[in-house]
Amino acid sequence: MKNLVRRFSVKQIILSDVFLSTPLALALILAAEPIAQWAGGPGATFYLVVGIIMLLWCVDMAAMAINEQWQERYLNLMIAADVTWSLLSLGLMVWFAQSLQPLGWVLFALNVLVPLDMAWMKRVAAGKPHQPAFR
Repeated sequence: MKNLVRRFSVKQIILSDVFLSTPLALALILAAEPIAQWAGGPGATFYLVVGIIMLLWCVDMAAMAINEQWQERYLNLMIAADVTWSLLSLGLMVWFAQSLQPLGWVLFALNVLVPLDMAWMKRVAAGKPHQPAFR
C-alpha cells in the first residue's frame, strides 16, 4: 500500500484531501438544521461550526498545496492537525453516543477515519526515498 501512496506527490494528496473534505464542509454549513435532525447528537449550531472550521481548513490546505515552501515547512503541522481533528471527533462521538442516529455515526466516523488516513498518506508521501541523480 505504501508503494501505491508513494506514486503520488504530497501536493496531490493534500489536494485530494481538500476535494474530499470540501463537499462535507459545505453540506454541514448549508444544511446544518436538517443534518442535526437526522444525525442527532449535538445541535445545528455544532454542525454549522464544524462545517465552517472544515471549510477554513480546506482553504488553508489548498494554499499550502500551491505554495511548495509552506508545504515543506508546515507539513508536520498539517499532519498533527489531522490527527488532532480525528481524535477530537472520536472523543465527541463517544460523548454524544447516546443521542446519535445512524447519519450521526457516519458523519463522526468520516471525521475520524478520513483525517487519519490523510495524515498517514501525507507522512508516507513525504518520506519518499530520494531517487539517485544518475542511473
